[in-house]
Amino acid sequence: MKTANGSRRSHARTATMLGLILTALAAATRPGETQTPPPDPLTASQMREDLDVFHREFFAADRAYSPAARTRAEAMLADLAGTLETTTRAQFELTLAKAVALADNGHTTSFGGPRARRFNRVPVRLTPFGEQFHVLWARPAHADLLGARLIGIGARPIAELRDSARTLTGGTPAWRDRSASFFLESPEQLAAAGLLETGDAAGYVFETLAGDTVERRFVAEPPAARRADAGARRWLFAADETTEWRSLQSAGSVPWSFQDGSVPFRWTMLPELDAAIVDLRQNHDAPDLPIRRVVRAFADSIRDAAPRHLVLDMRLNGGGDLNTTRDFMRGLPDLVPGHIFVLMSPWTFSAAISSIGYLEQTAPERVTLVGEGPGDRLEFFAEGGVVRLPNSGVVLLPATERHDYRTGCRDKPDCHGSVVRHPIAVPSLTADLPAPWTIAAYAAGRDPAMEAVAAALDDGR
Repeated sequence: MKTANGSRRSHARTATMLGLILTALAAATRPGETQTPPPDPLTASQMREDLDVFHREFFAADRAYSPAARTRAEAMLADLAGTLETTTRAQFELTLAKAVALADNGHTTSFGGPRARRFNRVPVRLTPFGEQFHVLWARPAHADLLGARLIGIGARPIAELRDSARTLTGGTPAWRDRSASFFLESPEQLAAAGLLETGDAAGYVFETLAGDTVERRFVAEPPAARRADAGARRWLFAADETTEWRSLQSAGSVPWSFQDGSVPFRWTMLPELDAAIVDLRQNHDAPDLPIRRVVRAFADSIRDAAPRHLVLDMRLNGGGDLNTTRDFMRGLPDLVPGHIFVLMSPWTFSAAISSIGYLEQTAPERVTLVGEGPGDRLEFFAEGGVVRLPNSGVVLLPATERHDYRTGCRDKPDCHGSVVRHPIAVPSLTADLPAPWTIAAYAAGRDPAMEAVAAALDDGR
């Protein structure tokens, strides 16, 4: 059963507001853009007004900061307030992002996608594999770079650039890298961070899949109001005939995991493994298609098909509402007599982590986690409502309630109500069978996690 495209829900205040927003941003299917003039410079008075809103609606609301981190953020914000007469728009936005990231919490966010629309960008799109960034989409003139690994920009090596990008997002290093491309693809932002002398153009250095070093000077494309907010997850899917971009993957050569890029919920049978596979790419409703109805239909279909094993693919699930799939997850062990394999990646975030936690604690002896660790820790802060600063347009998300999936929120009064009523207590969600996506496997159209599942089932026969 396949369903319609993902939605742009923006109202649910759940454990997974950030995941819901990220999934909605990533649902944009075309990176095509209309170039627009750069946004007007911000005056000191406008930035001061934005700072006041930041303090009142975001900083005062967020609960993820440690006392030491909050003190550091306060000092950073005070320094910013004292230099507004000489601060550019890009410097202002990046400084706010750094202050937000000091909370070291994945849900405490200054969104990079909306920021990327206001600043220039080079004609390639980067996606992280491990700690490296590879070109998965490019303008036709730069299609020779598809698959290439970014080595450096200007005189800066990738390690330094990656460290700088990680100061703009909180959470685990792998989660911080999910948003790094918004920064790495923008000479204007890199210059504002002091990493380039000028922000109009930059020399990028790549290593191709064949091992050759290529230096390419890009003149950055100007800001684009209609530029897709989609993050690096979008570039994992093949480009189609509706866009002028080229992609490393072609629609006819991708494994099942990268097919149907606009379809949020899928399932199919794998007769060769005597298994069903369910692919949930979000934990919230699609247009006119409530997710609760979807997972009930999946459960009925699996009962009818009667496979021995089940594969649950959560690798591209950025979250939504943990309440929508809780009963489905708890009931999965009753649907099959054999083993359940859960596929994870650093894109697995928020309600997706909650969902895996409910499944893992229901039948730990029958569940095997495959792939890479998820995009967050077992204890984090979430909830809160979106804050948009009136002049800069910066979009923020404070985190106001705790989630603790190690102890089930025991003796923690600041925990989210749903988790208190339906606790999750698991020792770890580290992958039992490590099988990360690598650029070599991706370029070859292979799926390492599914290969690991097949090998595990073969060993058990």
